[in-house]
Amino acid sequence: MEHQDSLAAARYAMIAPIVSRQTPLAPGEMKALLKEASERVYEVPGGRPRTVSIRTLERWVEAYRKGGWDALKPRVRSSKGRSRMDRAVLEKAKQLRRERPERSVEQIIFLLEESQLAPPGTVAPSTLARHLRRAGLSRRSVMKEHATSGHRRFEAEDILVLVQADFKHFVYLPDPRNPKKRRKTILCLVLDDYSRYILHAQFYFDEKLPRLEDCLKKAILRHGVPEMLYVDNGAAFSSRHLARICGRLGIDLRHTRPFEPRGRGKIERSFQFIDTSFLPEVYARIEAGKLTTLGELNDALWAWIDGYYHQRVHGGTKETPQARWNGSSRRPKRVSLAELNEIFLWEETRKVDATGCVHLMGNTYEVDGDLGNRQVTLRYDPYDLREIEVWFEGVRRGDAKPVELRRYRDRRVPAEIVVAEEADGQLSFLELAEQKRKARWTEEELRFARNMGGETR
Repeated sequence: MEHQDSLAAARYAMIAPIVSRQTPLAPGEMKALLKEASERVYEVPGGRPRTVSIRTLERWVEAYRKGGWDALKPRVRSSKGRSRMDRAVLEKAKQLRRERPERSVEQIIFLLEESQLAPPGTVAPSTLARHLRRAGLSRRSVMKEHATSGHRRFEAEDILVLVQADFKHFVYLPDPRNPKKRRKTILCLVLDDYSRYILHAQFYFDEKLPRLEDCLKKAILRHGVPEMLYVDNGAAFSSRHLARICGRLGIDLRHTRPFEPRGRGKIERSFQFIDTSFLPEVYARIEAGKLTTLGELNDALWAWIDGYYHQRVHGGTKETPQARWNGSSRRPKRVSLAELNEIFLWEETRKVDATGCVHLMGNTYEVDGDLGNRQVTLRYDPYDLREIEVWFEGVRRGDAKPVELRRYRDRRVPAEIVVAEEADGQLSFLELAEQKRKARWTEEELRFARNMGGETR
């Protein structure tokens, strides 16, 4: 299933400039985009760098528009026949490629054998080449990273054409589990490139994938689906799950090149402004004993965003983010909460045992009897393991029935992520933002966060 998702992600990346467009294509534009895409050389998971024909790209576009993300997955083969490599040998091979990108696979194998890390004849060139490509270390890609290139200023032509997201380390607050200790807070921010409008921002106690999902989900529900999401290469942003979410939503997911974060200037400058404008006031409130919890920090953040940041004239656009956002005539692509919940479900592959049971996170579930000894895909909300969807060969079957529940949430989801005000699973930040827009901050509160008389959203 992992290989299928990787191939689906690669195919989607090739056609994303076409299928992620939310405005009509001009006459001849699709033909030009297909021609441009067919002339590029792609690193395909499990294969050699190659070009893709226009006809193949057309078939993938048609398949995606009919069946979405799942239609881009290759058919499952009965036997994979993949060869494996010793981990230590592979890590040394990666190191040798990084040291000298121009080294060929044959040269790397020679060095491995001469250093007695691998017995002669045990490492096949095709196997090593495939592993290096999957690690993003093909000779072509590594040499490109070392090549210098020009930089130019870029700005999207309208709202939701390009959205950036990133994490930022922030202040320390008392640990909810142990108030005697302090934990670092992490800000997740989703920014519209054109308007500099903050689509959503929220503090958490770590920067793992569930936090990114939560923030992105709220941004999309409130403001609409963007055409492109531009992120770095951190673990949360490079996950297969995020690639699958973007594919299902029709978002073109782009990553900055390692060690060359071009195009990240806008969100970095937003973080710098937070440091100079918001952070000093936060420290003052912490010292006064008026800010001690994550909830209070998020309350203060949204008061600052809605009452000051969105109402302040931006130096680059010469407009306030609020006015620039409201001035667009674009009609955002909307997705309902029910659809978002379905798209953001986590997925795991499991083999059903002979008794018709499957195991997930230490829990045991019963599935349809005819699925015994077969591989199935389990789709679930990581915060609630009582309800599990069962999919087999792209068709949803009956939901798994709990037989023994030892855990009620995925172990990768910390318990403190579910806060009291969001216990019903709804997005209470909408109510919070509404309250903050109506509230008037006194001189004792964040002085700069007063409502500036701006137009409400």
